[in-house]
Amino acid sequence: MEDQEKNDIQDAQISEVGTTDKKIKNKNYHTEIILIFIIGLLLGVMVKAEALKKVSMGFSDYKVSGGTQGYDLDEIEKQVTEKMKKEQSEAPQPQVNQEVAPQAGE
Repeated sequence: MEDQEKNDIQDAQISEVGTTDKKIKNKNYHTEIILIFIIGLLLGVMVKAEALKKVSMGFSDYKVSGGTQGYDLDEIEKQVTEKMKKEQSEAPQPQVNQEVAPQAGE
């Protein structure tokens, strides 16, 4: 009878140890998830703070009208094409010498 009581006590102790291990594992798991969330939040705040220092684009930048450009590309293209046409017309036309290759049998 005493042996059976000792076995029951040992079984009870083993089952209590098993449940406490599960509780501890669950507690550790939840603690790790919360820590990861907090670290992610802090990392996000840090990245945003650094980005505000370096990035100059604002929320309402799309409302700002564009400034005048220093170059008008259409005008430059017209000037270049006129210059090319003028140079081609002024350049002497090379004379083409057509030499006749001897035919076979001649």
